[in-house]
Amino acid sequence: MIAVLALLTVLQISSIQFTYGVPVYIDPDTAIKPEYLQRNSLEKDDALPLDPRPAPEVTEREAAKFLEEMGFLNHSTDEIGTRLDQVEGDPRWIALVRFQKQFQLPESGKLDDDTRRLIAAPKCGVSELNVDSEKWTKPVITYKINSFPNSLEPTEARKLIGQAFGEWSKHANLDIVEVKQGDADIFVSDEAPDHQDRMGFSCRFLKNTTVAHAFFPEIGDVHYNRAKSYTPDEFLSASMHEIGHSLGLDHVMSKSSIMYPLHIRYHIEIPIEDQRALQALYGVRTTIRQSPRTTTPVPVESTPRLCSLDKIDTIVNDASGQTFALAGNYYYDLSQRNPAGRRISSKWPRLPGSIDAAFTYRGGRYTFFFKGSRVWVYADDQLEAGYPRAISSELPGLPNNLDAAYVTKAGSIVAIRRKQYWFYNPSKRPQVSGHFPRLVYDFHNMPVNLDAALHHTDRQFYFFKGREYYRLNLTNFTVGPPSAMESKWFKC
Repeated sequence: MIAVLALLTVLQISSIQFTYGVPVYIDPDTAIKPEYLQRNSLEKDDALPLDPRPAPEVTEREAAKFLEEMGFLNHSTDEIGTRLDQVEGDPRWIALVRFQKQFQLPESGKLDDDTRRLIAAPKCGVSELNVDSEKWTKPVITYKINSFPNSLEPTEARKLIGQAFGEWSKHANLDIVEVKQGDADIFVSDEAPDHQDRMGFSCRFLKNTTVAHAFFPEIGDVHYNRAKSYTPDEFLSASMHEIGHSLGLDHVMSKSSIMYPLHIRYHIEIPIEDQRALQALYGVRTTIRQSPRTTTPVPVESTPRLCSLDKIDTIVNDASGQTFALAGNYYYDLSQRNPAGRRISSKWPRLPGSIDAAFTYRGGRYTFFFKGSRVWVYADDQLEAGYPRAISSELPGLPNNLDAAYVTKAGSIVAIRRKQYWFYNPSKRPQVSGHFPRLVYDFHNMPVNLDAALHHTDRQFYFFKGREYYRLNLTNFTVGPPSAMESKWFKC
């Protein structure tokens, strides 16, 4: 009897399962089936948040000061304190609800993760509770650059400012010209956090989260925050936003608009909705600007067609539910028959080629692309501000150089590299437990060294390798036999 008990104890401590002749360690606490592979853990559609990234640290004091300085809190925090866990009706509770309502968040009155993200986001310094704006009453306006941000070379900054003005001007019946001497309608300058406007009134930026601010017509001046370090992408996008104010446009609460008050995405051109808003003020441009002619023939680029590919780099659904395969520098719309590749950067600006893995998170709000040690995050095909970033900071616990990744029905992320996989649960701390990485043989018949994985709109999970794909059976977590890509994905 003692010998039997001893044998059972040994088996419980170290259970070994052999799959394809490969020994796989099974955690004794989950020897029947790991909890994170159980069917019900994958099917709770509302179990996890709509954004898997950790929320930034924002203290109650920082949030209260932010609400005061942005005009949502009508009382001084020096008078009423900075704690936000107040009862309904308290000035701080009302201020937080006003902010949440303005930015289309659940009006909880609590400093939740979504609220922290928006408070910490880079932002425009123009008040969120602004009065109606005006417009310029002349067809040609001038601007003059008095000083440049220290983080950019003057030549580069001048070029980006000119590009930002030009982007607006080409969509409306309004000419904007730079002058380098004498007076101008709009002055552009780099200013200290506490500074004065041209009339001598005091201005200030909110620490280093305020990117810049601007004045409405017919003043129009643009001030950049000297305490802020700008990348060229951020500077161009911020300049276009502030110049929108200089021309008479106020903030709008559409996240796809360049006039959204938080700099959560980078823009390189003016969105259609903002073009129309400017045209409502100044009319549609009646003269067409001619580009210099060239006699040099432009070579026609020969792009590979889908059915000529030996493999894909990754596969992803976008927010609309369309499915795209990516290979090299090109992407392919899988709804088309043997399409030619299109440049990846034409759909996802600034995204490089040869992507390792990708997925669109639940709800379709965010698409994540991985390459090497970095991740790019897009919303409505626009790159989120501040990206690319390190995978280790955005999704802590996940490795670099992924082969594939997909999102479970509950919103957890499964990341795969060679023979190992990681399970990222956004609601847990740490998000990746010490049980990981584990071997992919937890999924019976799973091939190794995958090219891609996909949680498809048909609610099924697929794995891709070469010109074949595999479907995961959720009943017994067995990967089915390979099928040719042409049978479902490639219309050849």
